[in-house]
Amino acid sequence: MDPDELLHDYLGRLETAASMLAPDRRAELVGEVREHIELALAESERTDEVTVRNVLERLGSPHEIVAAESGTDAPTGGLFTAATSTGAPAPASSPSVAVETIALVLLTIGAIILPFVGPIVGLAFVWASAQWTLVHKRTATVITAVLLVPPAVILLPMAASGEITAIFSTFGQLVVLVPVAGIAAAAYLLAAIYLEVTFVVRRP
Repeated sequence: MDPDELLHDYLGRLETAASMLAPDRRAELVGEVREHIELALAESERTDEVTVRNVLERLGSPHEIVAAESGTDAPTGGLFTAATSTGAPAPASSPSVAVETIALVLLTIGAIILPFVGPIVGLAFVWASAQWTLVHKRTATVITAVLLVPPAVILLPMAASGEITAIFSTFGQLVVLVPVAGIAAAAYLLAAIYLEVTFVVRRP
């Protein structure tokens, strides 16, 4: 199906499902959802059918959004329903939540327990996630690379030569960059999720 037709059909079903709401609030809700979809597509830099379907699935069905807004039924999932049901930012309920959790653990704790390896494997999980956009993934990768490459170039050859004492005595500051690389990327990704969820709340 054409991406534009998907969006038109989704917003049409949302407006129909929201017919029980006051006209002003119905128009406002549809506008909020439309704006969130446009922002998500702009961040992903893609407007193909698969990308549009992923964005709509993360929002939840029109029925779930309206149920969360009116409080007539418990939402069953979706980024927008998770936020509007409580009136405050809330994490999305999605099948890929385990992927994001593993990625953040590897970028933080993994960066300390498994220097170099933890952040790199963590980035692999970041790229496998459906939660973060292409912009988020690229930015997290750049953050990790910028902070991780200098110590990798200098410290790994020394470690291979057995110069462990020299590493800590001479390049102690570079050692610190190894865990910081993963932690900084994780902090950015967490902030990205928080800001995305906060954006869709925007109640009057």
